[in-house]
Amino acid sequence: MKKTGQYIIWVMLFLTTTAGAFGQTIGSSIPSKVDLTGNYLFYLHGAVVTELGDNAINQSVPAWGPYEYSKILDSLRKQGFYVISEIRKKGIDDSVYVIKISKQIDSLLKAGVKTEQMLVVGASSGWNITLGVSSKLKDEKMKYVIMGGCWPEDYKDYLNTELHGQFLSIIEATDPHGTCYMLFDKRSHVKSYNEIILHTGLSHGFIYKGYKEWIDPIVAWFAIK
Repeated sequence: MKKTGQYIIWVMLFLTTTAGAFGQTIGSSIPSKVDLTGNYLFYLHGAVVTELGDNAINQSVPAWGPYEYSKILDSLRKQGFYVISEIRKKGIDDSVYVIKISKQIDSLLKAGVKTEQMLVVGASSGWNITLGVSSKLKDEKMKYVIMGGCWPEDYKDYLNTELHGQFLSIIEATDPHGTCYMLFDKRSHVKSYNEIILHTGLSHGFIYKGYKEWIDPIVAWFAIK
């Protein structure tokens, strides 16, 4: 597994070729007509959206501003993805969403979409669902991104969870959430692990908007075969 200890600038040639390549859509389910050449991104938002909805403001840290959920989805769509996402309901166990997303991915696979054309992105509390999908699908070719999700001791909760796939972790240097290295270290079914450290000064608020600082590296990493 590969661990990158600092924020690096990925090759950006892929960004212009990926964006606008397809008739992208945003929805809570896969498109009724599956584009076999399209790229599909599943986005899982942070907890404040579950609690307060789109454009929610975390009252304990109002300086972060609103969590621009819809705008984030649109920013990802503009990068050439069919975006599948929904505001999760309060009181619903994460396992429900793990099963739902896994079934949606399975449907795309059965329709003829390749694993390499799909990506699951989990921001903050969405990271747990992302790991659950990885464990359920058991596909080492699938790509997953987790952002601002790892507290120092969280890896201990997953010692008995089998993870599969390729992972990109994006963290912010001023965010109390830290490195995810321990979570992925010595995992036999994790094909690759990369970590990027941002220096935006936004703390955990870096996930609240569709900042290019995290979107651009995701798009470039996804394009690497």
